[in-house]
Amino acid sequence: MAGYRVRVWFDADGLGVGQPARDNGVPELPVIPQPGMELADDEGRVATIRRVVLLASPDPDGAVAVLVCAPG
Repeated sequence: MAGYRVRVWFDADGLGVGQPARDNGVPELPVIPQPGMELADDEGRVATIRRVVLLASPDPDGAVAVLVCAPG
């Protein structure tokens, strides 16, 4: 199954508050998620997608979108 490579940024203290978001890598997903959807990492921690930014062209790692996530 073909998917979309997306860059995931995790913002532990909320958008625009405190420390900046950290890069959590580039997984391949079957669809580009929408704000409000949840993602779980390899350790089972759940994060809610707060912002989706579609890129005009793929980044060097092949990502076509950036997902900004917060604990959720």
